[in-house]
Amino acid sequence: MILVVGGSADVEQLKLLLSSASRTSTATNLLFALTDRTALAALSDDAPLVSTGEEQRAGGPRSVSWTLEEEAGGASAIASLRYKLIGLLLGWGFGVLNAAPPTVFLSSPWSYLYRDADIEAMSSGWDDGSAYGYNHVLDDPSMGFTRFCHGSRIVAYEPGFFFAMPTNEAIALTARMGLSMAQLPAAATVKAVREAEREAFLHELWLPSHHEYASVGAILRVMNYLCFVNSKVMFRQLRSATFATAPIAVQINYHSTDAPARMSAVMERYLDLKPSTLQQLPLAEAQAGGGANAMATTDEPTLSCDRSGASSGSSLGPMLAASLVERSPYAWGGMGDLIFSQDGTLKTPWGTGSWGLHSPSALWADFVGAKHNVRMLPSGLGISTRCGDNNVVLVRSIKVAKQQH
Repeated sequence: MILVVGGSADVEQLKLLLSSASRTSTATNLLFALTDRTALAALSDDAPLVSTGEEQRAGGPRSVSWTLEEEAGGASAIASLRYKLIGLLLGWGFGVLNAAPPTVFLSSPWSYLYRDADIEAMSSGWDDGSAYGYNHVLDDPSMGFTRFCHGSRIVAYEPGFFFAMPTNEAIALTARMGLSMAQLPAAATVKAVREAEREAFLHELWLPSHHEYASVGAILRVMNYLCFVNSKVMFRQLRSATFATAPIAVQINYHSTDAPARMSAVMERYLDLKPSTLQQLPLAEAQAGGGANAMATTDEPTLSCDRSGASSGSSLGPMLAASLVERSPYAWGGMGDLIFSQDGTLKTPWGTGSWGLHSPSALWADFVGAKHNVRMLPSGLGISTRCGDNNVVLVRSIKVAKQQH
């Protein structure tokens, strides 16, 4: 069963979600609308309210609506209610696919779930390392031959899209999440509740029992990030990949102000085979920008990826260049050691590249066939944007970090 909880602010998103479910024959949708008005506005002929036994005998409901008289209690109360509903359905023996309103279905998801874990959750990650985790090594030279400490890093899971099996552990997870959401301030904003929910969801599925904290013990499976797709993967990678297969579902979770437009564009691309609208939308929301260029002011033009006529090394800005050389080695997205040389050579763990300056506060760094633009902050921290796909990573001086600690 697919559970969707939405309020009056979600009407346009709910319409698109239910339309996509109808067009892809995604059956058994339960819409829990927080007001009668929301239900009537969101539901159409493609997703009828079930009110007669005749409709049920004709093949069962595709969409059912429950309503409340009013939206009370704010975003935190709504989030808590959602987990109570999931727990209730799990207790009745239903497997529940929880989908937030800004979701579109491009195929019926039921054939693509493994059902071998308590929770199958969408990832916020954008590649294998971020989605499924990777071995992150910390180096402490003072410890001699035991200097290397291995750990794991992984990007968060999406509480707005997960499938829960009717198990005791999954029910315990929903109870814990419902309690966490209920303890948030009643006046908490939607953004604050979403951030708190994502953090709590990650903690409950990732943290081991320790001290007074006891894990609910739910076993997790992370969904394939190229099948169950977050909007960062969609707009940064898939929309330009002509060879890519169609996703199963897409959730607009990295964008908030223009979700209906992005949902509609995704449906046009994959259900109507019209890619033009999807290609025209910006990578990030207009007011936020993205990556290194998001830091640009009116006095700082957008950084170019064209290297024709670019000078390497320190010829354009001696202060920044001298700082880069002096503060080497650098960590690039947590990976070291990158060494900036005075002659424009850049030594990296992946091979030798080159670097140069755009301006007194920005540089370019090219290696292993990829171009990067980096804006440096006064603190010495850099924000790099890869030209090919707008991947953003932090650039830090390892030497400075060791001096500070």
